[in-house]
Amino acid sequence: MLRSSSMPPPGVPAAAQRGGRAAQARCAAVPAAGAAPARAAGLPLRLPPRAAAGAAPAGWGHPGCCVDARAAPLRPHRRRRGPCAPSAAAPGASAVAAAAALRDPAPGGVVTAADAVRLAVSQPSYDVHITYCARGRLLEPCDRVWAHAGHSGWSNTADIELARSRDDPDSWEGAYNIPSSQLTNPGHVEVQLVFKGVSSGSEIWDNNAGVNWTVVVELAHREGLVLQAHTGAALRALVSSLLLRLDALAAAGLLTLEQFAVLRNKAWAQDFGLIRAYETVRGIPDDHAVASLLLSRFNFLRRPGLHVVHVASEMVPVAKVGGLGDVVTGLAKAHQQSGILSEIIIPKYDIIDYGAVGELRLLKSLDVTFDGRPVTTSFWSGVVEGLPVTFIEPSNGFFWRRQFYGAPDDLQRFMFFARAALEWLLASGKQPDILHLHDWQSAAVAPLLAEEYRGRGLSRPRCVFTIHNIAFQGWMSPPFLAKVGLDPRRMAEPHHMLDDSRPGFAPGTHDCSLLRGAVVFSERTTTVSPTYAREVFSPEFGMGAQAILSRHRHKFSGILNGIDHESWCPENDAFLPAHFSAADPSGKEDCKRLLLEELGLPYTAPDWVAQRQSGGQQQQQQQQHGSAGNGNGNGAAAQQARPSPGRPLLAVVSRLTVQKGLPLIEHGIKTAIARGAQVVVLGTASEPEVQRQWEEMARDYGRGPDARLVLRYDEGLAHRIYAGADMILIPSFFEPCGLTQLIALRYGTVPIVNHTGGLADTVRDVADGGVPEHERNGFVFSGRDAPRVEAAVHRAMDSFFNGADWWRRELVPRAMLQDYSWSRSAQDYLNLYRSCL
Repeated sequence: MLRSSSMPPPGVPAAAQRGGRAAQARCAAVPAAGAAPARAAGLPLRLPPRAAAGAAPAGWGHPGCCVDARAAPLRPHRRRRGPCAPSAAAPGASAVAAAAALRDPAPGGVVTAADAVRLAVSQPSYDVHITYCARGRLLEPCDRVWAHAGHSGWSNTADIELARSRDDPDSWEGAYNIPSSQLTNPGHVEVQLVFKGVSSGSEIWDNNAGVNWTVVVELAHREGLVLQAHTGAALRALVSSLLLRLDALAAAGLLTLEQFAVLRNKAWAQDFGLIRAYETVRGIPDDHAVASLLLSRFNFLRRPGLHVVHVASEMVPVAKVGGLGDVVTGLAKAHQQSGILSEIIIPKYDIIDYGAVGELRLLKSLDVTFDGRPVTTSFWSGVVEGLPVTFIEPSNGFFWRRQFYGAPDDLQRFMFFARAALEWLLASGKQPDILHLHDWQSAAVAPLLAEEYRGRGLSRPRCVFTIHNIAFQGWMSPPFLAKVGLDPRRMAEPHHMLDDSRPGFAPGTHDCSLLRGAVVFSERTTTVSPTYAREVFSPEFGMGAQAILSRHRHKFSGILNGIDHESWCPENDAFLPAHFSAADPSGKEDCKRLLLEELGLPYTAPDWVAQRQSGGQQQQQQQQHGSAGNGNGNGAAAQQARPSPGRPLLAVVSRLTVQKGLPLIEHGIKTAIARGAQVVVLGTASEPEVQRQWEEMARDYGRGPDARLVLRYDEGLAHRIYAGADMILIPSFFEPCGLTQLIALRYGTVPIVNHTGGLADTVRDVADGGVPEHERNGFVFSGRDAPRVEAAVHRAMDSFFNGADWWRRELVPRAMLQDYSWSRSAQDYLNLYRSCL
């Protein structure tokens, strides 16, 4: 079957493009000997075993082979003939011609499935032959072209450099190979494609106007799997061969004991479906392919995907302080959608949003040893955002503090949490493939697993540790390690958890860190952006951990965070009073007007809104009366030539900490107001003195029409600010990744950022000629001094006032089309998980 779809699959590696027709991408899978033809849905044409003579080589006949003549998104150019411009016949005529042209295609032949698609299927591997027609598309000027291909939701991605076609200089060709052992069912494959080219040293992407290309190929139910008649002796021989092959598959670890037992019983009972499937693959030497096909006939026997348990201190929407909670939930949801069993373990805080927890129930209570004493601990389960979550509640009140962090015994609280998580896994009999640990709060899991819990039965899990913010490392003195059950003498060594490189080091001081232990004992360590992964090797950004990271550089990498496009979607966001999209961003102005009304600030409508509301009458009157009203004809003409864009609204959505660049935030606010902008701030400060200073500022600004400072966390208001603001200020001194700019881009709010960490990976200056225009999405400065942020704010204001039409029609849609969903990052993490096993 071939199906061409414009539904966006999860994840595209490049910024989306505006407009454009669906590309003429042709895919073909070339069969090996004995390969079965493909069956297609849609407009089926029954092909006779013997059609037009001489149309194709003989040797591949199969009654009932179907070809789909439908591929609506694939529109051929009609300027000239060739692979990119097939005949412009009517669909019916084209289909009939295709049917007449096919007569028993031989192995290696091509079945034409549509004007721009070629298809054939081979096992045990799929060879997907790709032809990309660049004529009239974004990559037409490119002298090199690649296909970025993946399958089954962007699994096993590959970049294939294409060669220019001999038949058509505007076409590019290449092949993508997928061993069927990588598929749950080798009779079915779904291929995703986008294309990249290089022109004059710059990269250009064509991803079908943001929706990619998807081609689905599958065998019909019995196609190629027809069981021939057997004599009694032949059937017994086939069953004996199957039984021996099952023994071999089990010995190779390709079947579990349960799968082996069920398949062996079915073989002994001469199950028709199983024997028919085995006859098809009997001669294939690839054990992986054979096991996959046999199991695919019995869905209940399929080996499940990876089992990943996230151990974290936060997850949205139930327990959120910063971006860590967004990452945990977003990554787990993305993996769940791709077939991974994702679970989360978090503390049961007393301030959890229990309204977002479904099916909450007490599972059991256990005694967890901590500091030499048993602590009775309750383990609860619930469903959050469709994810299975385990909540840990110790009876000693560790998590009954009316706060997530900031207690004087935070170190003890989260060391206990790490041990309790392992106790629960052991007691429940779970053996996940991966324990994904997040920041220092769950870092103790890695050394505890290696030093104690593997020996107690948790033999399967491997650890992946993600550093979200290296500024927080969980420092302690060596004797403190004994509280959680780690041997201080063994752990307080430079190659384990002791950092003897710090200035002023002395034995017994706070020179052991949980973060260091997780880096040492985890199979892989990541941080949340590629740029930050490079920055942390310097003393300025490494904050004491650069030495241990350098020592374990071979297992350290940066994977960019994503955002959950379901939770952050301006087209259907339940928190918004109006909705909008990149294709029609007009609703963003309605969100701005209603946000200012909510905050008690005046709204100044831009000219285009007034014209829309008056049906163009205002513009007509200005043309008729010219200088009326101001006595200056030249001034009126100038005003008409440059429409008023209204007052820009600059937003700040941030924790009010030194890391976020507090002095630069304050200076940027003053600069923006001086240029005629309005400002809204949403944030909280963990330090009482900082909170007091900002409360004083809020009172001062609260008396005027220029700014409002909201010093609390409000999820709904955050959504409305992202939607209603024109620009957002993020002048962080350092930023491991940052989700604020990703959410802002999703809502068409243009970021003004410092060039550091994940901000540098995701925001490109509008004047940066070194990147393609479609990636230029914000205003960037470098440094920590006030003149630099001031200059960036001035540039943004100049662009807003002097290029209002460009800002609204080009920059805002461009920002919204940036794809920073979890899809690609989730695949990077999946590849990382697999490398641990």
